[in-house]
Amino acid sequence: MSSRFQVLPANDEARLHFLEQVRSGKSFQCQACGADKFWVLSAGPRRSQSCRFKNSVKTGSIFESSRLSLKTWLYAIWLFTAQKTGVSVLNLQKYLGLGSYRSAWLLLHKIRNSMIFADRSFLQGEVEVDEALSAASARASEGAGLKARNSLQLRPNVHGSIIHTDGWPSYNAVSKLGYKHLPRSSAAVNPDKLLPRISIVTALLKRWILGTLHGRLDLKHMDNYFEEFIFRFYRRTSKARGLLFQRVLENSVRVQPVPYQEIIFPKILGPVKCIYRINFKKWYDKIPSKKLVILQSNAGFNISGHVNCSRSLSDFATITPMS
Repeated sequence: MSSRFQVLPANDEARLHFLEQVRSGKSFQCQACGADKFWVLSAGPRRSQSCRFKNSVKTGSIFESSRLSLKTWLYAIWLFTAQKTGVSVLNLQKYLGLGSYRSAWLLLHKIRNSMIFADRSFLQGEVEVDEALSAASARASEGAGLKARNSLQLRPNVHGSIIHTDGWPSYNAVSKLGYKHLPRSSAAVNPDKLLPRISIVTALLKRWILGTLHGRLDLKHMDNYFEEFIFRFYRRTSKARGLLFQRVLENSVRVQPVPYQEIIFPKILGPVKCIYRINFKKWYDKIPSKKLVILQSNAGFNISGHVNCSRSLSDFATITPMS
């Protein structure tokens, strides 16, 4: 490893001790009885001398059940926070010497989950709201770029807040929710001054997607990417990268672990165009139960030369039984 990682604990025992301090604020505290006396077991966990409960500092955190070493996790979080714009999956795989792209991809997504802070507050006062067009690259097998119109939602937490928008008619319902709505027409205002603050945010978001993510943005994981961007945006002027590392690490031992299946198949999947699935039934059968799937029909069964995942709507209904 590079010398820049020497700020992190040097051995496994020191790393466990460091993580215990982050989690409990002390060197050790039993998760069952709160005692501070323990025996160290050969596998790593610590057994309380008081209640004999076997404690693992990784339990109930993003590190739970992970095959990666704690050393790899700490280095990954440091790389993730030390660089102002973040790190791509390929670069993380290269820096950590991981054997597979999937391991690095999963590692990044779990770290992103630890950037969601339960105590954060919503915007209030004067708030600008706008929609943005983001370009997300589809897989190579799908053949072309995929564009989706996604609303960058800023939700004020106090009724009576002033909401500034453009003249899009869909925003007219905002006033019915208890907010003061001040729409601005692009014909009456200089486009550069129409919504200046949200325009800066949108420009930075697009630059980050193209620069760090290389334009590849999977739609079903878009919320996770936005969580990372929001975390970085509010800390963009911070010069103490070590404090950002500490903040993410503190939250990583508080959030519940997210299994691989739940990451690749979020609670809601969609909208999904089956035209982009070479073997739709094989993909559909992999989806765990109790998932909400939104399927988008392309209505192209009668178009000559059109690629479909099934021969007809009836065949499509057969391979996608709904309950």
